[in-house]
Amino acid sequence: MNKISFILLIGFAVVFSYSFKTLKVKDEISWKSAEEAIASSVKDGKPIFIDVYTDWCGWCKILDKKTFQNSDVVDYVSENYHAVKLNPEKDGSFQFKGKNYTNESFALSHDVNSYPAIIVIHPEGKEKVFVGYRDSKSFLEILKKYKRQVD
Repeated sequence: MNKISFILLIGFAVVFSYSFKTLKVKDEISWKSAEEAIASSVKDGKPIFIDVYTDWCGWCKILDKKTFQNSDVVDYVSENYHAVKLNPEKDGSFQFKGKNYTNESFALSHDVNSYPAIIVIHPEGKEKVFVGYRDSKSFLEILKKYKRQVD
């Protein structure tokens, strides 16, 4: 093999491997607005989990990158929950159980004062808050335990 063919082969391999990486679909939770999740939950009976986060929260970013992109978490959430991201420091409002909330007032109504926090709710039932970072295993345990309680 001559030098030019070898260089072309290496170039092709680099381009091919880069293209393959960019084609790979990343596991990702399908996030909904609060209104969408509430309406869907009323229709199908699935509970909702709300990721309460802020832009400056380091542990929130780790939760996004590690826990919320874990394929087991993504699969379980898509089958059993409606997922919402809620930043209490940003504008937004919605109605839940006949009350009007802003993002901030909803977080405060659940005594969220540190981040990240996970609120699991069912429009007709229980509500529970978990504060702090959770790895994928403990996050799944929380969701599965709550789901058993509302079923």
